[in-house]
Amino acid sequence: MKSTFVIILAVLLLTGCSTPLMKTRGLSEVGSIYGFITNETLEPINSAQVTIAGDNEYITFTNTAGYFILDDLVPGTYNIVVTKGGYEGKNFSASADAGKSNEFNVVMKQMQMAKGKIYGMVVDYISSEPIVVDVLIADLGLTAASDASGHFTFEDLEPKRYLMKFKALNYVTSHIDVMVLSDETVDIMMRMLKAGTVITLEGIEFEFGKAVIKPESSPVLDEAAAILTNHPEIEVEIQGHTDSIGADEANLKLSQKRAEAVREYLIDVHMIEPVRMIPIGYGKTKPIADNATEAGRAKNRRVDFVILEE
Repeated sequence: MKSTFVIILAVLLLTGCSTPLMKTRGLSEVGSIYGFITNETLEPINSAQVTIAGDNEYITFTNTAGYFILDDLVPGTYNIVVTKGGYEGKNFSASADAGKSNEFNVVMKQMQMAKGKIYGMVVDYISSEPIVVDVLIADLGLTAASDASGHFTFEDLEPKRYLMKFKALNYVTSHIDVMVLSDETVDIMMRMLKAGTVITLEGIEFEFGKAVIKPESSPVLDEAAAILTNHPEIEVEIQGHTDSIGADEANLKLSQKRAEAVREYLIDVHMIEPVRMIPIGYGKTKPIADNATEAGRAKNRRVDFVILEE
């Protein structure tokens, strides 16, 4: 067996037979293949994978200029495969010559992804009545108007995230980020606010006689944060209110501390800018129900958002 191997090796050396995928690194008679990978507008494509077909050891990646090099190649012809996410794969044949660097440039075609659609409705935050507004996709400069039923549509959108703006007379400008997916329709509902709107944050619970927010209040406070996130231009007055039980001064201090506690939650948990929220305690001076009944007193113990002018 050993003598047979020696004979075969001797024949190969005498005849000069070799295959392109034989590794002969360290020998002087090798070549290299280099080039640039670009898109159809000749912009460089970085991180494209360049591979010699059938040989996983010959893999390289383009740099930020789209440049690649395959070196230490035995002279011969190679089948080279180029791949990059979002682009159609590319095959090409290239020759390596002893002692030379041969250039082969490749232009890759971007895959055409199915486009998506945004379908939405705009309503008044309080009444839920549909409203006519101007809708803008900011990064594309596309505009549309909602119809009398509050509906609007954007079609043929490239799959990506878009910033949308909603503007209407007497309403505070609203914003929302929308992710459009390939060959899908995104449904959105935008509820717009008028300046001066009072929103009672129903469901905020405090420990008795304290300004400590109970954990079960989180969903309500998170919804309040969404109002501020979707309306980045607005400021709000966070109003604290109590019922009529207790001394006036004590109620005033308690309502102030509770309003401040809500503000701190929105700052700490949702990173809302502090300057956009003004906490004011009104004690028992602004009841919305009869303090003579327990049900009425429960309604009066509340926190309100008042939307200020932009």
